[in-house]
Amino acid sequence: MLFVNGFRFPFSFFGWLRQRRWGEAFVYSFILFGSLSFLGIQLTTWAIPQLNLYQEFAPVSGTVLETRIESEERDGLTVYRPEVRIEYTVGGNKHELWTFDIKTLQGRGGFVSQRKNAEKAIAPYVVGKERRCWYFLEDPTKGIVQWTIPIWGWFFLALSCCLAVLGTVGLARSLRQDYLSDERRVAQRTSKNVSPLQWLGESVKRSKCPTVPDIKAISESPGTHLALRLPTDSQPLFPLIGLTLFGLAWNIVAWSVMVHSFFNPVEHWSDHVFGIILRAVFCGVGIILFAAVIHQVLLAFGFRPTVLEISDHPIYPGRRYRMLLLQSGVIRFQELTIAVVCEEIARFHQGTDTITSRKEVFRQTLFSRTDFETTADAPLEQEFFLQLPLGAMHSFRQENNEILWKIDVFAKLVGWNEIRRECPIVVDPLMHNDLTMEGGGL
Repeated sequence: MLFVNGFRFPFSFFGWLRQRRWGEAFVYSFILFGSLSFLGIQLTTWAIPQLNLYQEFAPVSGTVLETRIESEERDGLTVYRPEVRIEYTVGGNKHELWTFDIKTLQGRGGFVSQRKNAEKAIAPYVVGKERRCWYFLEDPTKGIVQWTIPIWGWFFLALSCCLAVLGTVGLARSLRQDYLSDERRVAQRTSKNVSPLQWLGESVKRSKCPTVPDIKAISESPGTHLALRLPTDSQPLFPLIGLTLFGLAWNIVAWSVMVHSFFNPVEHWSDHVFGIILRAVFCGVGIILFAAVIHQVLLAFGFRPTVLEISDHPIYPGRRYRMLLLQSGVIRFQELTIAVVCEEIARFHQGTDTITSRKEVFRQTLFSRTDFETTADAPLEQEFFLQLPLGAMHSFRQENNEILWKIDVFAKLVGWNEIRRECPIVVDPLMHNDLTMEGGGL
């Protein structure tokens, strides 16, 4: 069970999968295998025969002679079928028959459970008027007056293709991640051509040292207990919104068609069973998508924002700064670690590509705690100190090189996956005439 903000969520299985390298690959493999399987079934049993069926009929002009609604008793239920008596000429020979659509040619097909639906289908056919109809090329005595476009079939075919693409891309990405080292995985996650400081917006200015960035957003964000509050990154909302809309649309369509299949007796029993099985699989995929949406929503909003405050900023090597960690919510932690990290970033061109290389050169744990939980009445409130070595390199940024300092927040929840948040900071060079070793606010 997962405890988040006072609620219990039975999603430990997903956390268990996420804690293992092959869990994500297994999920994407299931999506890929299922989508390809049903894509093949749809192509061989429906799409290709449907395309062949288009080529077996030819259009011709005919005259409506009479209309009627046939009824039949099936399992104690009265069903109805619209029929039109049409007359048309093929090769100088006149043909006259009762028909309606492709299902009418299949003997007992074409029936619907509601009479009003049959009346609505037959309403456009006026006696004595000419209507376009289609005759069977191999047997001109067989024809239809209504050509139904199977929208649902093409829709499910398109969904199967989309799922196949999703499974392929996700599986390739997860397998690639599985074979990368932890260092390469971190680099892959954060390697971009722009500096991580840019996510704070266009608030970067040059100080007295031109190569040292200065983040105004930190200095302009006062804390409630200490002088300043560090801005933390957050879960991007646009992918979550896209996944939510896709999962919602998928479930609405899949479950609507599933419910419709139980109350529609127009199909033969074999087609009816096959349709239910096919729709059940799509509903199963919808359940997986729903669980994935819940997982991402809890990841984005269930773990409340981590508040980090500091006594002064920018940071000077050798100085001692007081920091405060505030974490609210009802959460069970397996581990929570706060560390200060320094990364070297190099960008270089290889042909037309720009490659970003990242290397962690310094890490110092500021606070670490294991096996504890927070409640609504007892949030985590922890003070600790930050002091960089006197010889620490200051923050540096140019077009192709960068020294990035940040506060790394790593949390591992019980029955959940790992969560990592970052707070960029700026380290200024320590001047010779600055002998103060205590940061402001201590």
